[in-house]
Amino acid sequence: MEFLPVLDPLDKPKEGLWYSLIPRGSAPGVSVGHSCTFIPSDDGGKGKIFIVGGANPSGSFSESHIINLDNHEWDIPEWDGLEARYEHCCFVPESSPQSIWVFGGAQQTGNRNCIQNVQLTDSEPRWKNVPANGELPSPRTYHTNSASIGDRLFVFSGGEAGAAPVSDSKVHIFDSVSSSWSQPQTHGRQPPAQHGHIVAAVGSRIYIHGGMTGDKFHSDMYFLNTGSMKWEKVQMKGDIPPGVAAHSAVVLGKNIYTFGGMTADGATNSMYRFNTDKSRWTVMKFEGDLPPNRLDHSMCLLPWKPDREEDGNEQAKSPAGPEGTNLAFIFGGMDTHGVIHNDCIVTVVT
Repeated sequence: MEFLPVLDPLDKPKEGLWYSLIPRGSAPGVSVGHSCTFIPSDDGGKGKIFIVGGANPSGSFSESHIINLDNHEWDIPEWDGLEARYEHCCFVPESSPQSIWVFGGAQQTGNRNCIQNVQLTDSEPRWKNVPANGELPSPRTYHTNSASIGDRLFVFSGGEAGAAPVSDSKVHIFDSVSSSWSQPQTHGRQPPAQHGHIVAAVGSRIYIHGGMTGDKFHSDMYFLNTGSMKWEKVQMKGDIPPGVAAHSAVVLGKNIYTFGGMTADGATNSMYRFNTDKSRWTVMKFEGDLPPNRLDHSMCLLPWKPDREEDGNEQAKSPAGPEGTNLAFIFGGMDTHGVIHNDCIVTVVT
């Protein structure tokens, strides 16, 4: 049994350690296939983390949950309208930073290809269907929250049913400003059809890593230059991860961090950093206990600002540095033995 130290609002986390984050209040139930998204505050606060959708053996979810980082507490917003889904995509357009958009995913009766959004600044926020022009992608699972550049969401491949990916090999781009889909012509060496891959935007490139096709786990990485629409296969160096699917990713600067997923040996709790300038993988080393192995979880980047503990001199107990601290925040997921999680775990990324 792993016992991770608890990161309290006053604490400044140390590199090379995993922590539990335990907000007050009622946490969501155990879940897989949900999305998690950090939305900065627009009034100087710490911001909020939004957990949307997901599933467990009792069904798929149409609820959202919020961690309010200002009071370190769970909240359940009264937002109607979300069509139940899991293993969907979540994104925040650059021109609409106080909104959350979802695409695709699955429910018990099949896959989805619709887009919905919620405007957080509305007086009574609710999920709304977004009418879209152009050719829609086929319904699919597409579990990522790092596949957008500016106001555009990039969709490549995804899950059809069971272990089979969709047969569609196009790149689909959704423009949230014009509310339209397009399928530009691409060239170069594109990835195979797959699902459970990570999709990570770094600058003007969309990186694809891992995934699976049938019972084959992929370990390759590709990127799409969104200016020229050319695919290239990355010649990777360093601590190259094994074939993996249903893992998660966050982007910080030129680095992509991946965590967990399923390999041929089962679920894993490994974390890797990929430097896109050097095309080099580094396996991350940690002291102390590690979190449980998991797949089909969700991860987002969390800027961490420790609380100030006021004393007679109004000095901070643990002030954040001028650049602050960035954490990889992970919620939920499951292992290959049927254990499903609803924990929040974090570690420092630089």
